Amino acid sequence: MVYARKGIGGVSLGLAAGFVFTENMNINNISKEAEEKVLQILNKKSVENVKKIPSKQGVYLIYKKSKIIYVGKARNLNRRINNNHLSIGSKGSTSIFRSKIHKIYKKPFGKIMKKWILNNCTFAYEEIEDKDLCSLVEALLIIFLRKKGVKLLND
Repeated sequence: MVYARKGIGGVSLGLAAGFVFTENMNINNISKEAEEKVLQILNKKSVENVKKIPSKQGVYLIYKKSKIIYVGKARNLNRRINNNHLSIGSKGSTSIFRSKIHKIYKKPFGKIMKKWILNNCTFAYEEIEDKDLCSLVEALLIIFLRKKGVKLLND
């Protein structure tokens, strides 16, 4: 539960747990930072070599041709993309992306799927240290793209 109250020095928002956000914390700064990250990733070029994606936290986009088909976040971008999305493992994967490729494009799990992804998809990413900002950027990207009519495999 969130409530607003007039306090010393202006309006503040409080949570039922008692934590108070003041105007000095400025939620607009958080929104601006998230918006900047969204624009940065949307304007990034795809990486040439997925093996060189850093082992850092961030948000990533998967493109098929020039269209974004998937938005994700990861604590370790390299591991998520290379070990999960490009895995040659069976269907027991945690990758929704791979499951959707199997269902929509009828690609069998394993080497055939990995080859298909590498031949048809590209990846772009933005490193984001703060985990909450990372979650916010991922959510904003998904909302923005859906409102633009982009059909994502996230759905």
